[in-house]
Amino acid sequence: MDYNTILEDVKKKHNGQVPKPIQALGNLDQSLVIDHLTSKQQVLSKNAIPLKYKNLILLASAIVLDAPSCIMTNMQAAKKSGATKEEIMEVFAVAKFAKSATTLSNSEPAFEWLFQNL
Repeated sequence: MDYNTILEDVKKKHNGQVPKPIQALGNLDQSLVIDHLTSKQQVLSKNAIPLKYKNLILLASAIVLDAPSCIMTNMQAAKKSGATKEEIMEVFAVAKFAKSATTLSNSEPAFEWLFQNL
């Protein structure tokens, strides 16, 4: 697929818009956009995990990685693939916990230092 065809496909999937990160990357290197979206297509085309769950996993990842554009894109994809509001909100709660758990574990050396320097 060529770059313009891929962008047209992206627009169809995103309410006529190209997400800003994709647009910005394409302004600099179209081949990286093609590579990124081809990789996404390959991942989503496999069948071991249903599409709805893949989109929920992608949503959780976007939340944990603090990627606002990806959060919106993946929330819309999850909803479109059949995820309920309750499932999406549970994914938010799980991702929020995962993020706080990593914050806790990443802070452990500082906690140890503080405890030893009381």
